[in-house]
Amino acid sequence: MDILSDITQKISALPTGETWEISARSLWLSHSDFHSIRIFLTREAEKGLFSIQNIDHMTSDATASLQVIKH
Repeated sequence: MDILSDITQKISALPTGETWEISARSLWLSHSDFHSIRIFLTREAEKGLFSIQNIDHMTSDATASLQVIKH
């Protein structure tokens, strides 16, 4: 299973305006692996199809979660 492909397919399938919370815990990843995914998603978000934001107000571990917003 390729986690990056799964994540990008999930984002592509989101309707415009929909949000998706991604966390290290929900993906069963280490914090360092999740950090790599965060970097990948940050670069992909520069293409303008979606944006990401920290959700530190929603969780006690902001470095291990983010929210994707589909444009």
